[in-house]
Amino acid sequence: MTSLQDQLLKAGLINKKQAKQATKHNKQQARKARKGEVTDANILNRVKQEQVLKAQRSRKLNAANQANQHARELQYQARQMIMTGRINTDTGTLAYHFAHNNKVKQLCVTKVQQDSLSRGHLAIVELEQRYHLLPSALAERIQQRLPEIFVVRTTVQSESVADDPYANYVIPDDLMW
Repeated sequence: MTSLQDQLLKAGLINKKQAKQATKHNKQQARKARKGEVTDANILNRVKQEQVLKAQRSRKLNAANQANQHARELQYQARQMIMTGRINTDTGTLAYHFAHNNKVKQLCVTKVQQDSLSRGHLAIVELEQRYHLLPSALAERIQQRLPEIFVVRTTVQSESVADDPYANYVIPDDLMW
């Protein structure tokens, strides 16, 4: 019985050089298999693992892109809400002071706006390094969408504490500091 290689040589389909290369390749594969190195099955496993890793990376990138898009949409919605609902403060002559980032900031408002701010009917929101007056309900909706947006809103306490030693003293609404 002759080998397939001998039969191919006799038929003239391969030459001696190609036969030697095939024998050498087969011996190398057998040696690698004995040592536990790369075989065809290992290559297939690696390819499958790489495909799984690539799919995981793609899923992570897609999730990150979707999160970024969602954040941009929320910012756009908040910006639109501020621009459509803001109250004009250009005619204000009174300075209303408030704290932002451990600094005292100032916004010029009218007397009616100052009273509304002190009662909690209006709120101050920062957008693009400018401060805007908004109705407090709108500011609350914006803060629900974007909690990191700066909102100054006075909360009116409807209940007074019985143990409060200063309950008899009235704090003026127009107190300037």
